[in-house]
Amino acid sequence: MVFRTQKIIASLALAGVVAGCASTPPNVQSISSTANPTTEIEKTEMMLNDARSKQVDVLSPENFTDASKALQKAKEKKEKNKSNEDILEQVSYSRAWLEQANAKAEIAKMSVGSDITDAREGAMKAGAPKFFPKEWDKNGKELEKITHAAEKGNLKPSDKRGEDIVKRYRELERMSVSQAYLGTAKDNLDVAKKDGADKNAPKSYSMALMKYENAEKMIMADPRNTNAIARASQDATRESQHLMDVTRKVNAGNSEDLVLMAERQQRQISNLRSEYSSTEQELQQVQTEAERRRMELEKQQALLNRAQVLRSQLKPNEAEVFTENGKLMVRLKGLQFPSAQSTLGPKNQALLNKVESALPGVTPSKIIIEGHTDSTGNPAANQLLSEKRAQAVENYLVSRGTISVDKVEAIGRGDAEPVSDNSTQHGRAQNRRIDLVIETE
Repeated sequence: MVFRTQKIIASLALAGVVAGCASTPPNVQSISSTANPTTEIEKTEMMLNDARSKQVDVLSPENFTDASKALQKAKEKKEKNKSNEDILEQVSYSRAWLEQANAKAEIAKMSVGSDITDAREGAMKAGAPKFFPKEWDKNGKELEKITHAAEKGNLKPSDKRGEDIVKRYRELERMSVSQAYLGTAKDNLDVAKKDGADKNAPKSYSMALMKYENAEKMIMADPRNTNAIARASQDATRESQHLMDVTRKVNAGNSEDLVLMAERQQRQISNLRSEYSSTEQELQQVQTEAERRRMELEKQQALLNRAQVLRSQLKPNEAEVFTENGKLMVRLKGLQFPSAQSTLGPKNQALLNKVESALPGVTPSKIIIEGHTDSTGNPAANQLLSEKRAQAVENYLVSRGTISVDKVEAIGRGDAEPVSDNSTQHGRAQNRRIDLVIETE
């Protein structure tokens, strides 16, 4: 310990840090009068905040206080519209005091122990100021005495009490974590024991105590292993609440064995109910799926029946009738257009008359008339031609009065969806076609 003190004193001498505080800080670095006072004040404020986060205000309190006071004077001078030189002089004083504070904070850490800041911060984050205010204040005052002495060059107090202060902060952290996570469980155990739980409900008491002690051991081993501590503490709290419940029932005239047996039976009943509920839900899901499939099959069968109605009234060489994606498809094979034309001749009109007569039997809710071309010519021209062909069919069917105009839509597909080989004359003739896509009610 003596060797460490001598080493630190040597560090003090080498650093040129003088003991005590003067009215003017040492090593003042002047700031150019052309600097912006607002910017320099803000920059110094950030430097102070950074030092505070490193606990320099605790490890070198006098110097840090002087730095803060000097910065406050700079702000006051700025508010009073004093000269830039006066304002920046106080800012330079603040930085000099802060530099002194940083240097002495490092010396204090060497003297008290390099992990003093970690120990103090751990206790603070764990809630020591709230859970154990007296102990926190007492330790803080002890640390303040040591750091004040260190600022004046006296390192004997830190040599003597530094390690003990670090240990007390570590202990405060563990105590605070225990209070935060296990406070309810501890209170429940104390109340239950006061009510005779250790004698009248020994099984439940032993279990609750074991869960509590397991969580305590975890905290003692590593108070910052929060996830594991949280799980163990929840387990301990739940078991302590169970102990309270068992103790009340035992004190009401029941034996612990009877109370625990009743709980087991209740759990069995609850499990059975849960299993029954799950089975019921699964059965309901199966029934729902079966009903959905039944309805889908009925819908498909109804569509097939409608397809058969159309098929029976149109010859195979006139139209191909099939179902696709829940819709009726009528490919009018007998309705063909000469190349590059959209005019409906007598033969095409005769076929459309048959289609019109058959449509009421399938109760259409909407008919999409798709016009198609072969691949001869320009694609853009083919698109326009397919639209004209579809529109010609729509106009003819609507003019007959059987189909309402709001139930029909004409669409051109161009040459994008051939059904035959465009390299042959026969194939191209088949591609110049009209398809009816019928949605039924």
